[in-house]
Amino acid sequence: MSLLKQIFDGSLVSKERLLRAREFYTPSTPIGSSELAFAHWTQRASVQTEPGSARELVGLSDAELDALEGEFLRSQTRPRSGWVPHAMLIGVGLVAMAGVGLALLGLADLGEVGTRALQAASAALLLLGLVPLAAGFLAGFSTMHLDLSYGATGLYVGKLDEQHPWIYKAMSLMRHPCADEYRRHTLTSRGPLRGADYVVIREMVSTQEALEQLRPARAVAEQLQLLPVPVDAATLEPRLVRIGTAGRA
Repeated sequence: MSLLKQIFDGSLVSKERLLRAREFYTPSTPIGSSELAFAHWTQRASVQTEPGSARELVGLSDAELDALEGEFLRSQTRPRSGWVPHAMLIGVGLVAMAGVGLALLGLADLGEVGTRALQAASAALLLLGLVPLAAGFLAGFSTMHLDLSYGATGLYVGKLDEQHPWIYKAMSLMRHPCADEYRRHTLTSRGPLRGADYVVIREMVSTQEALEQLRPARAVAEQLQLLPVPVDAATLEPRLVRIGTAGRA
């Protein structure tokens, strides 16, 4: 089976190794409506790290981000494939019919021939119902990562307003000069801050704090133990001297 998979992949080198060789570089272009664009960024978020997705999204224009945010507001759960709901309904219906048939076996006396026929029909309905149910569950499990990435993408493109869960986290980072500089630049050049901007700011601050950890320990200790130098207020605030008017006795 593995050999056949490699042959169908077009090379004796597996697809996984090919992706690793190019650092999982799989570029694609979002086209069409905002729904397709959101699906594109959901797929990108499912194969990338959080900073990787954020740094791509912050490069979009404010109009593009508004369209993505509007799509998430319109549908806050990932739309399912068209056949999955129908398959689940058909499977539930067939299993229910099989259950009704099995219940009739205990309630009605159909004779030996009728009982065998009803048993066979119920078993067939049960098997037929389990097939679409299993297919629907497998489809759901196989796309679970996309369901999670769909919500994460909504957090990335959403404005940092009073409803966004990251506003307090973002506000706590603004004491750092690099974060405030990024905030001012983004507000003037692109538009409102969004969840992806918080991720970028968080990484910037984390990098800055990591650099602080590389300072010599003696210098840090001296700075920690240093008391503020007392300053005489008289030297900083000169007294006001009232000067009399000329010619007054």
